[in-house]
Amino acid sequence: MYQISDITKREKKRKVRRSLFFSFWDGFFASIQFGIIDQFATPIALFMGANNIAIGWLNFIRNTLVSTIQASSADATLALRSRKRLITACVFIAAMLWIPTFFVPFMFKTHRVAVFIVLFSITSSFNMFATPAWASLMSEYIPHTKRGRYFGWRATTLGIVYSVSVIAGGIFLNYCNSFNLFLGFAVLMIAAAASRFISWFFLTLMYEPAWRVRTTDYFSFFSFISKLPTSNFARFAFYSAIFMVGVALAAPFFPVYMLTELKLSYFEYTILMGATVFTSLVTQQYWGNFTDRYGNLRIFKVAVFLISLVPFFWVLSRNFTYLVLLQLWAGFLWAGLTLSSTNFIYDVAISTKRERCIAYFNFLTGAGLGVGALAGGFLYGLLPPTFNSRFISLFLASGFIRFCGAFCIMFLTKEVKKVEETRFHTLLFDLSGIRAIGLFGKELLVRQRKREDK
Repeated sequence: MYQISDITKREKKRKVRRSLFFSFWDGFFASIQFGIIDQFATPIALFMGANNIAIGWLNFIRNTLVSTIQASSADATLALRSRKRLITACVFIAAMLWIPTFFVPFMFKTHRVAVFIVLFSITSSFNMFATPAWASLMSEYIPHTKRGRYFGWRATTLGIVYSVSVIAGGIFLNYCNSFNLFLGFAVLMIAAAASRFISWFFLTLMYEPAWRVRTTDYFSFFSFISKLPTSNFARFAFYSAIFMVGVALAAPFFPVYMLTELKLSYFEYTILMGATVFTSLVTQQYWGNFTDRYGNLRIFKVAVFLISLVPFFWVLSRNFTYLVLLQLWAGFLWAGLTLSSTNFIYDVAISTKRERCIAYFNFLTGAGLGVGALAGGFLYGLLPPTFNSRFISLFLASGFIRFCGAFCIMFLTKEVKKVEETRFHTLLFDLSGIRAIGLFGKELLVRQRKREDK
């Protein structure tokens, strides 16, 4: 006969398995929405008449607002006494707001871009406000020894969905460009809203394990920052924010560079953006195996260093095939950075502090993205052209600041869990597959010699 505790454990496992199933379908439809919103927000703004400074303001206001309110996400969860309530409420509101975010600005003749920036920022904030709560809830479903593999598999699978949504959206937009571009953008936003509503439905079916935060688990953002000299995680978050300043200095302007200076079609633009998205999401399972083996922070250091090189490679050629290959490589690196940074937070924070740690990390990195985007908008008009392009000057500045943040992360932060020791160059060989090929060749050579000895 089963003990009550055994029955309870079996019931909890069953609920967790069902929640992971519902979470997958939530992610499936959320990926469609994010594919549309992430990749077509800048083209929509350009369609409404935005200039380069307005694009900078769009990304500054959106990222700053998203990151600022996320700092209070843990407090909202405490007030509602439930992570699930916060998640479902925010997702539902965001789903309701995506359609008016697109249509309302067209009611204004002179301030259309400004209205779109405000509405897009508000809707994005609701869409992302519950991210720390979602991450905290998901981390309780998966044992720490399997998180790298599971989240890698999940991101890879849903990355295909994301990529397909981006490509399909670009093809559809390219088709509509010949007769009615307004209709094309309208359909995309309606599809984003519908996908988010379906995502919300599956979120309502998820199970929330018993969860209680002790008074001693609370710490304010200023307390968190004050520990910068002594806290490994505080340094990790702060230097990541510096790196993100460098990223955002140029990132919002890559679409503008592609559409206005390179004169790419919407289809070619979609191919370039989709290349990064595709590899960044479908290779996360590959990275997950290495994060479990070598540690999340070590993988993060490799990724953050190599990503700093990407802007410099944009200077070398405007050839479309070259840029596609560069975007594929960049996406591969971003996959490692995204997965390892999230899992590193899971490593350093206990479950009752995890949501607050994620919220403060997202606040700092989001603030970095906002400051970088705003600075990029102003620097574009101040920097002298390089190779007859101010965009190239902006890309070079972006790479320099990225290296500053990457340098601090590489030498001033440390791994927190026991992992396999390896040197930096050996890890690079492992990640590239070169070491595996070498070991395989060596094994074949040894076998051949054994046969000859016999």
